[in-house]
Amino acid sequence: MPLSLARVLAPRVLAPRVLALALVMSAFVTECAARSPPAQPVIVSPDATTSAPAEKLGLRGRTLIPLHSTLIGQGGVTRLNFSGALSIHNASATNVLAIEKIEYRSGSGQLIESYLNEPIYLKPYASLQVIIAQDDVRGGTGASFTVDWSMSEGSDEPLIEAVMTSYTGPHSYAILSPGRRVSRAQ
Repeated sequence: MPLSLARVLAPRVLAPRVLALALVMSAFVTECAARSPPAQPVIVSPDATTSAPAEKLGLRGRTLIPLHSTLIGQGGVTRLNFSGALSIHNASATNVLAIEKIEYRSGSGQLIESYLNEPIYLKPYASLQVIIAQDDVRGGTGASFTVDWSMSEGSDEPLIEAVMTSYTGPHSYAILSPGRRVSRAQ
């Protein structure tokens, strides 16, 4: 083939290959981004927080919230992985809620991750979330969170729950898991 004809045909022959390579790279980057944990697993608006209150917060509590990152189905034949969002809501209309500790544990009770280095103080009716990605199966079956909190005596206790969702092909599933207050050493 003469050199001038090769120059004319080369872009036409290479264009589909370049496009295919670009599509493969785009899919790869998208897949990698989807598998990466969120850059900031604790999501809280700066407008939702405040500084520590001047008075000591006398009421202390701990809430346990199941968050099943994996469920086993069909008699142990299938596994369904869920993404999860732990939501912590200050239910008080007037008082600050201190979130002191958020820990994520596996079904065997082993600590997987502790999310706070210092307390977060939520304004009245404000909330925060902790996100677990669908492909993060470290918790396995029976995973859970514990949240240590404190507030002023007489305040409404926080509302803490988890929402789990899973998308597989054309099917989607959602589970709401309420928290339950458990013992905390005073």
